[in-house]
Amino acid sequence: MERWYRGLALALVFLGLLSTCAPAAQPTPAPSPPGEAEEYGMLVPAPAPDQPSLSRQAGGADYLRYARLTQEEGRMIISTAQLTLIVNDVATTLEEVWRLVERFQGYTVQSKSYRTATDNLAASVTIRVPSERFGEALAELRKLAWKVQSESTSGEDVTDQYVDLEARLRAQKATEEELLALLREVRQSEGNAQEKAEAILSIYQRLGEVRTQIEQIQGQMQYLEKMSAMATITLELLPREPEVEKPVVEEGFNPLRTLRDAARVLVQVFQGLVNVLIWVAVVALPFWVVLGLLVFLWVRWRRRRAVRKM
Repeated sequence: MERWYRGLALALVFLGLLSTCAPAAQPTPAPSPPGEAEEYGMLVPAPAPDQPSLSRQAGGADYLRYARLTQEEGRMIISTAQLTLIVNDVATTLEEVWRLVERFQGYTVQSKSYRTATDNLAASVTIRVPSERFGEALAELRKLAWKVQSESTSGEDVTDQYVDLEARLRAQKATEEELLALLREVRQSEGNAQEKAEAILSIYQRLGEVRTQIEQIQGQMQYLEKMSAMATITLELLPREPEVEKPVVEEGFNPLRTLRDAARVLVQVFQGLVNVLIWVAVVALPFWVVLGLLVFLWVRWRRRRAVRKM
């Protein structure tokens, strides 16, 4: 019996190493259906009635077949767009946007209205529409604008990420099945009651860890499916500002003021010239006086020398 429990401990260690080989998923809990563990007393949360789980929808089949894939090469694309529209009437256009969302079977994520610097109404709204009607929705939104000021679209391919999650989910489900089989075997075995209870508790602990990872992976898969199934469009609705005609005479035209400004500049020019003359008189005049005195003495010395030679 001791050998049997040693083998059980080794099996639990092996299953723990097997489940840790896959990278840990980020915590994104999602509901999952009660599986076979419920038969053995495992407390597994049941899915909400209005939001069936992935495994129930797929009937145990491959998850990838039930992903929301785009028509372009079967890839899962998260599509987003940002539009800035100049419109004649922001309030009316906003109502038309809401009617468009309803017609396209989408929904509004957020909507905000505010006043511009000219005290005109503007709005910012984020909507989501089915990805297969993404281009059609953009075309309809452009028609609502007097002018499309800016537009940008982007797409994020999450197919590889989804496939990786699907593979990790299969591995975790296989681990869960092995643990459940091991739990049945321990319960049906005969031996020391204390050792048997400890083994069952250890298996329950591992089952809880594996179930948590399964729910996290399912939550990430549901998030990718939801984001790829519905495209996100962010709209900025700005009012069309009326064009103001330029007056024949520009505001502020005053010939007398211009004449005074010109006279002021002329006086400043004369003041500058006087300042230059003052600087020349103060700085340059002594220099020229000294230089002239030196030249005078040199010339006088030359004349005296010439007279002596004679």
